[in-house]
Amino acid sequence: MDSKSKVRHVVFDIFGTLIKFGIQHHPFRQLLKLARENGRQVRPDDARMVMTINGDLEYIGNELGINPPSELVQKLEWQIGDELSSLTLFDDVVPTLNALQSRGIKIGLCSNLAQPYGAAIDRLLAGFDLKHFLSYELSIIKPEAQIYQSILSSFNCSAEQCLFVGDTFEADYVGPTAMGMKAVHLVRSGVTQSYQITSLTEVLNYVDENNQ
Repeated sequence: MDSKSKVRHVVFDIFGTLIKFGIQHHPFRQLLKLARENGRQVRPDDARMVMTINGDLEYIGNELGINPPSELVQKLEWQIGDELSSLTLFDDVVPTLNALQSRGIKIGLCSNLAQPYGAAIDRLLAGFDLKHFLSYELSIIKPEAQIYQSILSSFNCSAEQCLFVGDTFEADYVGPTAMGMKAVHLVRSGVTQSYQITSLTEVLNYVDENNQ
């Protein structure tokens, strides 16, 4: 294997890949519903805006042109806190990250998420040396090419030296491969394609086989 094409960096999606929800209240859907009830037209980029604004729930609402009542803000903030408290890691996360780091692989996290959910990363993944590529910090989302380019630029590596792993086909497989990155699509319920895996532990096999 040419050293220039060996996997040196693995980038993981977060929610659905590393972290799972125990409870979901969908607070931002409720915020947008309020906006519609008050005459704001639905826009195709509403979800993108929510995930690229670096601020709390009230700030995001204001940026969307919504002035939610304080009672609703308090309710939705409680719901977000309830969701954050319910988050846990999948069982295969810690062994996989430990094994990758023991192999000298640099690890990144790339996710489309609203700013309040970023707190889950530090709580659940403390102790790991992880680079963050988060939509609300970068103001871009997957599968936009710029977010994958930011990964390659930060790691200062070629596309083929980077493996992307996630559970969303377009964002975590199609987008990265279009940039020349290696990628596998995580489908925990069972695979049907050669580019799919059912467990994060299979990432280790992929890395070892590609780095021989």
